[in-house]
Amino acid sequence: MNVRPSTEDVDPVPPVTGGSSRPGALLHGLAVLDMFAMDRQSVTAAEISRELGIHKSTAFRIAANLVLAGYLVAVNDGPGFRLSGKLSRLGAIASADIDLSTAALEHVRELVEETGETCHVGVLEGHEAVTVVLVDGSYSVRLHSWVGKRSDAYSTAMGKVLLAGLSEATLDMLLPGKKLHAKTDHTIGTVAELKEQLAHVRHHGFALDDEELELGLRCVAAPVVDHRGHVVAALTIAGASSRLTMARIDSYVEQVKEYAARISSTLGAVVTPPEVS
Repeated sequence: MNVRPSTEDVDPVPPVTGGSSRPGALLHGLAVLDMFAMDRQSVTAAEISRELGIHKSTAFRIAANLVLAGYLVAVNDGPGFRLSGKLSRLGAIASADIDLSTAALEHVRELVEETGETCHVGVLEGHEAVTVVLVDGSYSVRLHSWVGKRSDAYSTAMGKVLLAGLSEATLDMLLPGKKLHAKTDHTIGTVAELKEQLAHVRHHGFALDDEELELGLRCVAAPVVDHRGHVVAALTIAGASSRLTMARIDSYVEQVKEYAARISSTLGAVVTPPEVS
């Protein structure tokens, strides 16, 4: 169950969206990140306030901005915040250890060989889904995408899988309005409608983009989780709606789930890949 931060940790002051030129703001943000340790995997606004010697409303504003930037997420089972998968990726780069791209690439290539469609892996940064691995399919008409491409998460299958891994409190921070900008006539129009779809994603383990980002494009995605069971990425099969028909969706769903589970296992997750029907 997703739990909002308690009233002790939530301040009505909204996060600063325009940023600040003061070096103190950056230093405070870095100081918040430094508070985390193996025996301290979440912090609350009240704890930030005490340790940094700042007002609680300022502490919450700093944490909210770190959520918007993709460095923190609100915890699912209580008040406070934890580090995001974005920092895991940066840490992997810094330590020259295995990263998501390395773990996923071989599996993505195999999935492309099976389906012939373009497949990609993405992560969540703020309110955007960002492609980090891409392997083109064999068809002459393919998805127009690239590594580093950013899209509003609510308009893509990949993004909806990533948003489904967040708490409701984090969702409310990332999407504070009630309405969503429509990319096509099929795009989700409101946050309330999005939350209904995310509940479906959590229950069934996959998300569908039915021409919501681009007309003529259909995608299906499944979550990639780490050793803690946290959603850190999404694996997507994308293709022309004329080929990736609704009649073929079931087979694609099973395939993307299977390969997402394989990538998750590479990252240390204990999962049982579903059988392909």
